[in-house]
Order: sequence, then C-alpha cells, then structure tokens
Amino acid sequence: MIADGLEHRAAKVSLVNGLSTLLTLVFQLISVPVCLRYWGKEAYGGWLSLFSAFLMLRSLDGGFVAYVGNKLNYLFHKDIVALRNHMASAVTGIIVIGSLQLLLALATLIAEPLASALGVPPLQADRSVQLGLLALVISWILTGSYLGIVHRLMIPAGMMYQAAWWAMVFQITQFIAIMLAALLQLGMLSTSLLFATSQIVVYAASGLYIKRVLPGFYPWLQSPNRRVGLRDLSRSVPLTLSNIIQQGALNGVVLLIAVVAGPRSVPIFTTVRTLSNLWTSVSTVLATPLLPEVVRLYAKGETAKLAAVNSAFWVLVGTAVSGGAVLLFPLLPFCYGLWTGHTVDLDKPLLSLMLASVVVTNSSALMALHLNGINRLHIVLATSIVRAVLGLGCGAMGYRFWGLASFGVGILLGELAATGLIAQHFVKFELRAKGFRMPASEFGPVTLSTGSAVLFFLGTAFGWRSNAASWLLAMSAIFSSWIWGWTSLDRELRTRLRTMATKWMPLA
Repeated sequence: MIADGLEHRAAKVSLVNGLSTLLTLVFQLISVPVCLRYWGKEAYGGWLSLFSAFLMLRSLDGGFVAYVGNKLNYLFHKDIVALRNHMASAVTGIIVIGSLQLLLALATLIAEPLASALGVPPLQADRSVQLGLLALVISWILTGSYLGIVHRLMIPAGMMYQAAWWAMVFQITQFIAIMLAALLQLGMLSTSLLFATSQIVVYAASGLYIKRVLPGFYPWLQSPNRRVGLRDLSRSVPLTLSNIIQQGALNGVVLLIAVVAGPRSVPIFTTVRTLSNLWTSVSTVLATPLLPEVVRLYAKGETAKLAAVNSAFWVLVGTAVSGGAVLLFPLLPFCYGLWTGHTVDLDKPLLSLMLASVVVTNSSALMALHLNGINRLHIVLATSIVRAVLGLGCGAMGYRFWGLASFGVGILLGELAATGLIAQHFVKFELRAKGFRMPASEFGPVTLSTGSAVLFFLGTAFGWRSNAASWLLAMSAIFSSWIWGWTSLDRELRTRLRTMATKWMPLA
C-alpha cells in the first residue's frame, strides 16, 4: 500500500505545477507582442539571442546540480551526516564549473567565433551584449548555481509544495523584469543588469526561507571535502552529457529539417511539436510530485510499495494522457487552424506520430523519473543516445518516403526503444533484484491503454484506418483498461482516491 497521504500531496503539487505551466503559456502570449511593440524586432531578437547564450552556459552545471540533488534526496532517508558532507562539498564542483562559465563569458568579449557559436550577436563598439552576458553569468554563479542544490533539500523534507510555489515566484519575477525592460526600452546591458538583480534577490530570499524552515541543515558549507566534491563532479558527467545530447537532438532536428525539407517546413514541425508537447506537460505535471516518494521507498527498501505507486500511476495518469490525446484528437485540426491563423498547414500524419510518441513516453514516465532520481546515469545516458540517433537518423533517411512524417516515425521509434530500456532495467534491477516479482497482469492495463492509443495514431498517420469507428474502438479499449487497472488497485487506495476526488477544499 502507498504511504498515507501520498495521493493528496501529489495532487496539491500537481495543481501548483499546472498553474505554473498555464502561467508560462500566458506569459509567452503577453511578452511577445509587448516586447515587439516597445523594443522592436531587432532589440527583442538581440535579447532572445543573449538569453539563449546565458541558458547554454548555465546548462553546464545542470547535470552536476541534478546529480548532487538526487544524492541529497536519497541520503535524506539513509545518512544525514553523509548528506551534509555532499552538500557542503558540492561547492568544489560549483567553483570548477563556475570558473569555466565565467571564462567562456569573458572570452566572448575578445573571441568573435566563440560569441557566434553561443549565438551572441557580432561584437559591437560598446560590447553591451557581451557585458550583459557576463553580468547574467556572474549573478548565476553567485546565487542560482549552489542554491539550486540547496533547494533540493525541500524535496525529501516534504516541502515540494512550497518548492513549486518558489519556482512560480522565479517565473513571475523574470517576467516582470523583462516587461519592465521592454516598457522602459532599456538596452541589452541595462536589461541584463535588471534581470541579474532580480535573480539575485529571489534566490537570496529563497535561501533565507530554506535556512528558516530547515535550520538543522545550516550552515550548508560546514566542513566541505574537496575530494568528495570532485568525485561527485566526475560522476555527474554522464548526466551532463545526457542533457547536452537531449538539447542537441531538440535543436538538431530543426536544423536537419531546414536542410532536407527547406526553411518553410520548420514552422510546420515546430508548431506540431508544440501542440503535442501539451500532453507531455500534463504527464510531467502529474509525475513530478511523486519523485520524493519513489526515492524514499527506494531508500527504505519498500519495493512492493514502489511497484504499487507505478501501478496507480499507469491507471490514473496513463488513462488521462492516452485517453485525453485520443479523445481530443478530432478537435485538434480546428484548434491548430485558430492558433496559427491558418498561416501554417497542419501535417496530420506528423501530428499523429508525435502524439503516439508522447503516449509511449508517458507509459514509462514514472520509471524514468525514479531512475533519474536515484542517479542511474548509464540508463539515462543510453536512452538519450537512442532517442537522438533514431530521431535524427530515421527522420533523415525516411524523408524521401514519408516527408516530414519520417521525423515523427524516428521520434516514435526512439521513444519505443527508450521505454523498452527503461522498463527492462526497472523490472530487472529495481524490482526483481530486490526480491519482488511484479505479476504480469499488472502490466496489462497500461499495455492495453498505450497500445490502443498508439495503434489509433499509427492508423491515422498511414491511412490504415481513420474514421469514427476506429476512434470509438480506441476510446473503448482505453476506458476498459482504466476499469481493469482500477479494480486491480488496493481497495484502501481506491477509497482514498475517491475521497480525495470529492474534497477539493483541502487542496487549495
């Protein structure tokens, strides 16, 4: 049986994360026209390039921060002394990575090829863009980098709800800073300084908050061990490489489409990917709150409960994503036309294949979250490589046969292969190796739900069957899988879930 209150806590965090996702959409809709009106295309484009360069440099510490954060999440339930040692020693890795980030930012002041590689506009007489990048990087090194690790303490401490609100505060603050810069028509350096200042203030405030609510872990930098920090840094390299490969694949597919299909095809692919990613957001919003619980169960050796969490996830989230994607599919062409103003043609086969890949990804989302959360970095890296190779390779080789849909085929094959690797590793090493055998019947509902949705989308993409009858058949199969999975869940868990569904006030 799952820990008492898990589904309630997960629902609370999901509501906040869902609100944050909605805010992201609203902010994008507002910021683009405001920035274009007050800044103009050239200045707005310059800021987007500058900020993209900053995010690229910032990503250099992403793997290390995630690795140490995952370690803190695990050690919280096993060894507090070791947790404090790794948290303090992480400053060594931050210094090494921060020095590299600072060096690269400084180099853009004198090396135009490097600046161009990072997407920074050509060198100007006042070097305002390069100085702005330097200001952003310095503010990040001083605050966001190490405090990003400290923030991870909130996850195992049962404060993921509060952490989600802090993430929303960061988001709102950044939006306000950019709106002020655009309305005041500030230059790139002034905008960067305003953004950097807001970043420092918010991160400092969050640090003071964590110090107050988790005083037992302060001071954070007590007795750092350089050797431990460097060892954690070296072990985090696969996760860093995985992040780089994922980002490279995301951007690389756009560049590849521009080469093989022409620039006019890029908006077709990117708009379809954005539309399908709405379901990815649903999966992420519902899966992320379960991270502290699955890591805690792993640390405590409660393998049966870990399997039960996955079964509940497949029934509830699996049905929501698979059923929702199929249910709303007939409306998507109409919505797409309204969204794009009928200026971009919808590639329906591509959309179908992208939705199929999202459904497949969702089926292994919690297992992937678990493996990432306990630093199973070899499987994380392997899945990133598989996705990149199949997504780009099949897309390029199949374009002459299927057009843009070939990239959907590649992405779907990549997700199928990655899901197979994740499921095989999870069952073999996280369940069976710990003495727990999951009955084959437990995989029945998720297999039926995911398989029905994928077959429907494949039929639509390749014209095998695309009518009301096939849609009804897919929806019936998904609904049947939900009934099958629901009746298989623990009776007490079903009771708690029903109770939670009828009580919305405690979630506020």
